[in-house]
This record gives sequence, C-alpha cells and structure tokens, in this order.
Amino acid sequence: MKKILISDYDGTFYQNDIDIKKNIDKVNEFRTLGNLFVLATGRSYVDLKIMIDKYKIPYDYLILNHGALLLSKNLEVLNVFILDKELVVSVLEYANNNKDIYDVVLIDVFKKKVTDTSNVVKIMLKLYNYDNALDVKKYIEERYANIKCYYEKEDNHYLVEIVSVNASKSLMIEKILVREKIVKDNVFTIGDGINDIDMIRKYNGYRVKNACDELKSITSKVVDSVNCLISEII
Repeated sequence: MKKILISDYDGTFYQNDIDIKKNIDKVNEFRTLGNLFVLATGRSYVDLKIMIDKYKIPYDYLILNHGALLLSKNLEVLNVFILDKELVVSVLEYANNNKDIYDVVLIDVFKKKVTDTSNVVKIMLKLYNYDNALDVKKYIEERYANIKCYYEKEDNHYLVEIVSVNASKSLMIEKILVREKIVKDNVFTIGDGINDIDMIRKYNGYRVKNACDELKSITSKVVDSVNCLISEII
C-alpha cells in the first residue's frame, strides 16, 4: 500500500551538502516504489525553489509558509490561507515606524516582495538583533488576532514571520491524504522545529538529532537523517 513521507527542509532534509545528496537518492528510491514525498517548510515558494533547482530535489507536493500554502507537483494551488488585508496594512505601518525592523517583505503564492496587500500569504520582518526580534514577535502576538507568528534565524539577521492562524502543516497533510486516498498508518513525518510539532504529533512522527527541545518532548523516535528514516519504512 502507498506510503507518504513529509519532511521539513531546513535542519532536516538539508543539514549539509553531503547529507542532502544521500537524502535525494533515497527519496528517488522511495518514489520509484510508488510512494509519495512532500517537503513541508516555513519557506516561501520563491526561497524553496532555489534549493529545489540547485539540488534537483524530487517531490510530489509542497507545503509552504508554515502550512499556509499547499501546491501540487504541477504547482496547482490546492489550498491557501490569505492574510486579512487590513491586518497586512496595519503590520506594515507598525514595521515602518519601528527603527529595529530594517526590512519588511510581503509574500504571496508565487512571488516575494509584492506590493499588493490583498493576496499576502506571509509577512516577513527582518531585524539584526535577537532581543529586538523576540520583542517584535511578542508585540505582534499580543496585538493581532487570527495570526501565527514564528521566529527564525537566517545568516546574520533574524526573522519574524506572520501567517494565518489557520496555517498548519498537519492540515495540509490531511488535504493530501484525502486526495491520494492514503491511510493514516502509512503517513510518516520528520522535522526539527516548532512548526513541525503538529505534524509530528498527529502522524508517525520522527525527529532528527538536532531538533528543538519542544519537539524532543513530542516524540522519542529519532533518526540521523531523512535517508535513515526511509531505510526504516520501505
């Protein structure tokens, strides 16, 4: 019976250039057997596509923006949660008046740095200071309803990312399972971060060794890499 593996990208599917090549080889073997592979990430389509093209990563579905967007292999939009326009405008005003935020990026389904506030899937606020980023995250969470807010570190700066409260990797997985007629026992998930908790808890969830403490409390099933997990389940 067909199986499906859903993997986070940063820190999970990609840990280093050697590991990702092994993961890709194993995913190709997994898919050759009639199974499905899904990347589920906080990244936008624009950011993930750079990696997909660079490493030639095979996939059947993409879950993007912390679970706010689901795309098919052919880039058909299967489900998306758009942020309320008034909220986007308000966050923009706040960001433009906060000297600690040096850039604000609006992201829609397929584009980044858009100016249209009516189709925004994710708002990305960029800061240089860790404490300031946490303060901004706290302010956003306390002031605005119907959102989820994530903190990310990227190179020499920090990101505060805002998506719809409905955004969920596990919800998007449900959509895929209905579409593909896959039973829950044949669903496997793996990740390393906070935005992976819901899918790790709901399905056959694994974590990599470098997972965050919150995820360690959710599952005791740990593997070195995605390719190791595939070896266990095929």
